[in-house]
Amino acid sequence: MDKNFKEKFRHLLRKESFYIALFLCICVIAAVGTVSYKRISNQHEVAKVEQPEKELTLNINDKSVTNEIPNAERVENNAKEESKVSEKTASKENAKSVASTTVNLSNPIEGKVSRGYTYPAPVKVEDNLYRTIRGVNISSKIGTEVKAAADGVVDVVENSGVEEGTVVEIKHANGLKTRYGNLDKNVSVKVGDKVTANQVIAKVGETAKLYDKETFGEYLNLQVINPNGEQVNPEKYLKLK
Repeated sequence: MDKNFKEKFRHLLRKESFYIALFLCICVIAAVGTVSYKRISNQHEVAKVEQPEKELTLNINDKSVTNEIPNAERVENNAKEESKVSEKTASKENAKSVASTTVNLSNPIEGKVSRGYTYPAPVKVEDNLYRTIRGVNISSKIGTEVKAAADGVVDVVENSGVEEGTVVEIKHANGLKTRYGNLDKNVSVKVGDKVTANQVIAKVGETAKLYDKETFGEYLNLQVINPNGEQVNPEKYLKLK
């Protein structure tokens, strides 16, 4: 009986060991599968976490780039506005400076006004001949000294032709100009010379052939030109007789 029991027990062990081995194999396979699954899941989660970080970095860079352009434009626009303001301020200051610079004119020659200011209205020169004559004529003998009406710089010395003859033009501090015509051809100054008020610049001549002494007598033609290049009445600036 003991012998039969031992045989049965051995048979049972062989049978049960097969199932135990099978069970262990299944457990090992399950364990490996579980580990692999967790590893794959972890890698997937890591990938998910890393991906937003990359996108966030790109978004941050994109914002910094897009923000740089408006900032640069703002700086440039501010610089332009400041430049415009500076230019306007400088222009106003220059205008104030010119306006505040007053030039007092003195008579360049002693004599009476023989022809008053009529420009731009035409004046009868001869029968059926009318001309627009600039400035005024001051009666004075040929050879009489002509003096600068104020401090300035000689801007023009020329023979302008039959109407004005030999001319000297002086530019003064505020842009005002005085122009002296019908002078003797031998003048005492040249272009670029600095002159002072009452300095002799020329002598009365008879070089204006169209307006000769037979028609107008002996005279100095005096013109005053404003900073805009426009003719103005000299009697507004000078006390002429």
